[in-house]
Amino acid sequence: MEQLYLEYQGDIDDIPRMPGTRERFGILETSVSRTPLHYHDYAEISYFTGGSGVETINGICHSLQAGTVSFLLPNHMHTIQSAPDQFVRKYCCMFDVQLLFGYQEDGEFSRLLHTVGTELPSFGDFTGSEQETMQSIFQSLLALTHETQTPVLRHMIRTKLTEAVLLFLRSASHNQSVLKSPNATQTFRQTQLFWPVLRHVHVHYREPISLEELAQRFHLSVSYISLAFKKYTGSTFVKYIHQLRVESAVNMLRHTTISVTDIAHEVGFASFRTFARVFREIKGVTAKEFRGMLGAIHG
Repeated sequence: MEQLYLEYQGDIDDIPRMPGTRERFGILETSVSRTPLHYHDYAEISYFTGGSGVETINGICHSLQAGTVSFLLPNHMHTIQSAPDQFVRKYCCMFDVQLLFGYQEDGEFSRLLHTVGTELPSFGDFTGSEQETMQSIFQSLLALTHETQTPVLRHMIRTKLTEAVLLFLRSASHNQSVLKSPNATQTFRQTQLFWPVLRHVHVHYREPISLEELAQRFHLSVSYISLAFKKYTGSTFVKYIHQLRVESAVNMLRHTTISVTDIAHEVGFASFRTFARVFREIKGVTAKEFRGMLGAIHG
């Protein structure tokens, strides 16, 4: 089964919260064939247990295999693509960064943590006993989510999660030369101009938005943004916006009884005619037919 990640969309928040502190923490074991380029407002550490593919974080690519660990800070742009006809299997742990620090923040730990993706790489490949240790930590974290909530449970989760992050940081520190290579450094600097633009689009795609408006807001040229969309997303600006709006419409068709006409307006299309044409181009059926198919599946 393909698992698509929660995409940051304003106040949507499906990750469980810890009692008392309200810090978010969730973990799942899943198989992934593809995740579209996206970001979210929580951290994520993933341990890959099988399959092969590529994950791209802030423009830096890394091959995925059993033993790979990736770490994302909030707002890191990322996507996964498995090898043809394959899935990559992984434990995916999503959490608020503050959960790691308890009631007193460790300055050195915090400093190291926030260099991931700049001074430290976002990936590490674990082998041997370290691989076994990391897998055991994720299995323990998953098991803890099924326990009854008690005051002690938060501390047990924080301890295990901190251990996983520290093991990752130790590995990343040993391999920080990855980000110091000329090609990686050049790619990182180039993409830093584009990621704020893309994050803005992901938050505001339901609103009227244009290349000209983005260029003015981020002090970039229209041609740079247009070329960057093609280079880093594989899609034109207009097609990317359409894709975001259609996927949002699909979620509303699945989970609400709002009329198709109202959905078209809600996700940002100026006219129903455009929505109908674009939805059919992307999904192969009309929105009404799509909703009907969902009814037949769940009926």
